[in-house]
Amino acid sequence: MNIYLIKASSGSDYSKYKAETGGPPQNIFAAAAATPSRYHVDMVDETIGMKTDLKHDADLIVIFASTPDAYRSYEIATEFMKQNKTVILGGLHTMFNRQEASEYAHALIIGEVEHYWEDMLSDMEKGQLKAMYESDKPLDLSRLNPYPTSIIKPEKYNYTWSVVITRGCPFKCEFCLVHQFFNKFQMRPIDHIVDELWHLKSLGVEWVELHSDNLTFNREYALDLFKAIAPTGLKFYGETTVLIARDEELLKAAKKAGVKALLLGIETPSEEALKAQNKGFVKPSKMKEYMATIRKNGIEIWGDFLFGFDEHTTDIFQETVDFINEIKVDKVIPHFMIPFPGSDTFNKLDKDNRILTKDWSQYDGSHSVYQPKNMSTEELEKGVYWVWKKTAGFMEKLKYSLS
Repeated sequence: MNIYLIKASSGSDYSKYKAETGGPPQNIFAAAAATPSRYHVDMVDETIGMKTDLKHDADLIVIFASTPDAYRSYEIATEFMKQNKTVILGGLHTMFNRQEASEYAHALIIGEVEHYWEDMLSDMEKGQLKAMYESDKPLDLSRLNPYPTSIIKPEKYNYTWSVVITRGCPFKCEFCLVHQFFNKFQMRPIDHIVDELWHLKSLGVEWVELHSDNLTFNREYALDLFKAIAPTGLKFYGETTVLIARDEELLKAAKKAGVKALLLGIETPSEEALKAQNKGFVKPSKMKEYMATIRKNGIEIWGDFLFGFDEHTTDIFQETVDFINEIKVDKVIPHFMIPFPGSDTFNKLDKDNRILTKDWSQYDGSHSVYQPKNMSTEELEKGVYWVWKKTAGFMEKLKYSLS
């Protein structure tokens, strides 16, 4: 049986941001890694400009998409269904919009694919495909196979790759879907990670995303990881919280391991907004000190900044630019707070009749899709674009930092 795995992308600003700050997408590569060798797999990642072959002769078409790319996934699905192909939809948007997605597919896949993937493929072969395959159990990451490197090769990602370190996040920020999809923080065996890294180095990979939504949450695990990956000589980047700045030993270990950059969810200089999003551990008053400590260890800081929280007024835009200049973030990623369906933020806004549109193409980080509390939608959009323009040089640097 031939399988065609597709990461759909409409080319939105959100998709571009994800492509610029990460390696190969987890969904299609996780599915490919879980596929037994007796099946033939082909893949396409539209986020890096690859084109879906709408005449592909695969027996099974599996499409993954985030919310701003949902319509693109439905477009692809419709085209293949016209050809009497079996189509399956997965991804975060599918998980939280099941009835909608089911109109464009023969089956939906929900949760970590490793739990049901082989059963689903077997059912497909026997002509007994179910309408839904779902699991909410956390996966034992010792069962995880490395991403395949022979289908979409590392050169397509400019020899930047992604290696799974953990799944899940112990924090439950209201706007985030990570804790909704992965309901437990799981760590992968370090020796498995090291073996994968040496293989990647033999293929010419230079930069590796240590794929984790909170790389240093478990301090002892992080220290052991950094010690183990240092001999590879690869260059790493990853995502964690600003709390790493309070741990000099951990920072030194990260530097010695080859960690060159960290993406931090700084979000906003508004303490009130941070507390409302369950991120009270991020202290704006400490940020300048934290940033200096991290940079002192030779690690670049990529700061994620969000706009549109209920605690924000129009003053937030100038406040944020001043804050960025004060704390000296190396690279700035400013964007709207996107209330993705399924998040606590979306549910609250929807309950209050503040969701202005459910045109998913607008959930791309470039449009205000809800009514802000203390400003108009026009003021929010103009403000974010003003900040983007003021910090454009930071984002341009991000595009080339992995070259």
